[in-house]
Amino acid sequence: MNLFEGVRIALASLRGHKLRTFLTLLGNIVGTMSVIAVVSLIYGTDRYVSQAVLDEGTDVFTITRIDDIQFLTDFDAFLESLNNPDLTLDDRYWLAERMEEASAVGAVVIRGAAIHAGGEKFRGARVRGVTEDYSLIEDMPLLLGRHIARQDVVNSRQVVVLGFEVAQSLFPRRADPVGREVKIGGRHFKVIGVADDRGTVMGHNRNQFAVAPITAWQKVFGSGDSIDIKIAVKDLNRLQEAQDEAAFLMRVRHRLRPLERDDFSVSTSDQLLSIWGGISKAIYGALVPLVGISLVVGGIVLMNIMLVSVTERTREVGVRKALGARRLAIMWQFLVEAITLSLVGGILGILIGLGLAWGISLASPLPFAVAGWSLVLGLVTTFLIGGVFGTYPAWKAAGFDPVEALRHE
Repeated sequence: MNLFEGVRIALASLRGHKLRTFLTLLGNIVGTMSVIAVVSLIYGTDRYVSQAVLDEGTDVFTITRIDDIQFLTDFDAFLESLNNPDLTLDDRYWLAERMEEASAVGAVVIRGAAIHAGGEKFRGARVRGVTEDYSLIEDMPLLLGRHIARQDVVNSRQVVVLGFEVAQSLFPRRADPVGREVKIGGRHFKVIGVADDRGTVMGHNRNQFAVAPITAWQKVFGSGDSIDIKIAVKDLNRLQEAQDEAAFLMRVRHRLRPLERDDFSVSTSDQLLSIWGGISKAIYGALVPLVGISLVVGGIVLMNIMLVSVTERTREVGVRKALGARRLAIMWQFLVEAITLSLVGGILGILIGLGLAWGISLASPLPFAVAGWSLVLGLVTTFLIGGVFGTYPAWKAAGFDPVEALRHE
């Protein structure tokens, strides 16, 4: 018997016993689906985090009021940090005047808001208040116009740079929206620039934002929000020295005594990548045994069903042997059937897993991406499950005595 004939017989068996087939494949489907869904979400988030770090630059670190990552790493310290004072523009100016290791010291604060232009409205834009250094710290090429300048910040000018999609939505019939007006929080802002298309990274649209001078931003949303201070270093090899200098100056600024803890947080992109790497490894580590149990259970179910199938087809095996079929041919037939059954379960699990991950990414902020190696792993694993757990039923069928098999009713 050749391979294609064995596959044809296996598929015919699938169609002839639909409920039994479904129950047989359920373990493989659930196990493979879990692997594909989780890996797709983790892989997508990993690529998104890497892209976010790449956009900001490895030579940039951030001073914030609270280290959000401590919520995962040290919850008690996170709760204590909630009492930290807000960071202000004066803190930024203090650092900018005194830091020797920095090439740029900027400030940023973000709120979600609707932006109006004529009869058009864009909801949920990330409106960012920035200082003039933002274009030196963040990779944001312009399609039209100019970036925010120092005088815009000093004079609190109500000007704005729009993200590509925001500009397209608010001015669908204009090739150049520069010079037009939009309304943010009831105040009119003049468009001075449009950012180039930054695309979508793992389901996250990077064009839904607007950038305004931080002083004008505070007139709209108030000055009660703590700012983030972003610092680009002159020499990447002296990143740690720059962080130490910034921390020292902030302690002086906040009049902290030698034994008092920092009432601010200094974080780098490397720390974010390291922490995320640890989280993803932990998830993968927990996933392997859980999925392994599911696949082993699926394999045992597959073996039992194949044993039932062998018993049901004892007379068929006897006829084939009486007609001259060799032991190896009988064993090959049932082994191909087991592997085919297992692979069908694996393919269904992959398709359902991809659909599940895609659905979760639509309903949540989690990005989604297909990891090619996970698809190969799913198919190879289910192939091995079929081969390993199908061997015993195939060996048992091949060992039937033709005379006794023909007597079987």
